[in-house]
Amino acid sequence: MIKWLAVVTLVWILYQYEKRFMLQEGHDERGKMILYKSRSRTFTYVLIGWTVVHFINSFYHLTYAQFKDAIAIIIAGVLFIQFIYLFIYRRKY
Repeated sequence: MIKWLAVVTLVWILYQYEKRFMLQEGHDERGKMILYKSRSRTFTYVLIGWTVVHFINSFYHLTYAQFKDAIAIIIAGVLFIQFIYLFIYRRKY
């Protein structure tokens, strides 16, 4: 239960940071470029994560709970990677 609470809290914090960034800097060209670059980079990680889960499920049949955990890890991981890219691109541009 505490693990899920930590994951939900992490996802909520990262979502709030991105939302705040969009409100503050997402209206000008620089902000739109930073959001576009960070989202386009992280989309590939969604595809990679889904492919990994698919191949694991092909060879080792996942239960519903394991599949649910894998999807939660992919979502949290992608949001965390997008947060890192936002932070890097914000300092770079």
